[in-house]
Amino acid sequence: MFRANTLILVLAFFSQGLLAFEASDNAWPDASATFFVGIPGIAPSGETWDAAFKRAMAAWTTATNFNFFAEDQGGDPCAGQNTGALGNGIGGVGFADNRCGTEFGSNVLAITLTTLSCTNPGCTGKKDIVEADIVFNANENWDIYSGPLLPQTSEFERVALHELGHALGLDHESSASAIMQPFASNIATLQPDDISGANFIYGGTISTPSIYDIPIKLPSKTSFSGPDDVINFAGTLATSDASLENKFIDVYQLTFENDSEISVSLSSLQFDPFLILARVTSTQQLVPGSTASDKNLAGSSSANLQQPIAAGSYWVGVTSVAAADTGSYNLTVDAKIASEGSSFETFTSIYGIDVEINPNPLIKGALRSNDQKFDNKFIDIYQFEVTETVTLRIELTSSRVDTVLLVVDVLSDQQLGSVFLRNDDSKFSTDSRIEATLSPGTYWMGATSFSPNDFGDYQIQTSVVLP
Repeated sequence: MFRANTLILVLAFFSQGLLAFEASDNAWPDASATFFVGIPGIAPSGETWDAAFKRAMAAWTTATNFNFFAEDQGGDPCAGQNTGALGNGIGGVGFADNRCGTEFGSNVLAITLTTLSCTNPGCTGKKDIVEADIVFNANENWDIYSGPLLPQTSEFERVALHELGHALGLDHESSASAIMQPFASNIATLQPDDISGANFIYGGTISTPSIYDIPIKLPSKTSFSGPDDVINFAGTLATSDASLENKFIDVYQLTFENDSEISVSLSSLQFDPFLILARVTSTQQLVPGSTASDKNLAGSSSANLQQPIAAGSYWVGVTSVAAADTGSYNLTVDAKIASEGSSFETFTSIYGIDVEINPNPLIKGALRSNDQKFDNKFIDIYQFEVTETVTLRIELTSSRVDTVLLVVDVLSDQQLGSVFLRNDDSKFSTDSRIEATLSPGTYWMGATSFSPNDFGDYQIQTSVVLP
């Protein structure tokens, strides 16, 4: 089986921004990795390097769906590396004055070496990670401490956190506050962006920001396709959560692919639950008249909503009747298809191509052999409205098609306006991404392919980029 080896580096500075983690498209098949930890020596602060590295491993394990395990014996991170081989099957960690036979680059604090195993004969797309080794630059002045970075002293634990992020499959993230930023800084702990990135790869709840200053949680299952879908998951209202009217709140985004009859139940033994349901557009505007709520019956420990809904994306809000209440809860959503398909309006444009009016943040579709064509390629077009200036990130992904994403504004007579955006490939794959600031108006979003006559399933995810 073909194996490839990659190097990943860490350096220095962080900025504030949206949740925008970057996954490498490579992952451990069982969502776990073992490091042989036996780093000799003690930091100037008096703590062992081993203790700090294990604490960094535990931070990822506790916060995400990925598990790091430690073996209390040394493992040479360069074993099998500086001879041209691809590792020795053991995840090692330690200090060295070179990166397994070559010099460290300028300002490089550490490297992570990952050995990859191809998952298909062509060695394309996702690859399995089968070994990871971490080498810390012994030429640096190291210590273990919390708080702001000290002059001319690299802090070991935050660099370990960063390198372990690479080891589990994350790349650098330059647009968000994250331990995975390419430069070391005063941030010394995992950030929401880091946690969401790991959970995106390995399943679990991830979060995205909203214009209402309330993070939106995206469970591992966010889409209901029927005929009868049920999800159950537990959560906790905590003092670290966002608040609304002096009450802590968790908000989950779910997408219903068909017009449905839904039943939502929220229960807790530690607070009186209050349940909220609201439809939302791709620009994070609540659809007028779409909000429903239930604050439970007097003396009851549950809140419930049962109603028909149109296909689309919805926010389910979990909060309490009383201010500042905290505690664990259980949420159940049951969706039964009311009618196959959706009630989205479709019209034929002046260009002879059908357009679906679909404002959802998540759209699942497929290029089919009977679709209409643009430039000799099958295409689907969706219309959405922008009511106030907003920066959107639109991502078109597919495991079947080399995608091309188009965004254009249209005038009242369906003539194309001045905005025309096109993206073929994103940073890491054949998926496509457009990030742009859009003024109020009507827009068409086109999903098509790079090569003629390609067809297959795809997904469009739209999120708001906060300043």
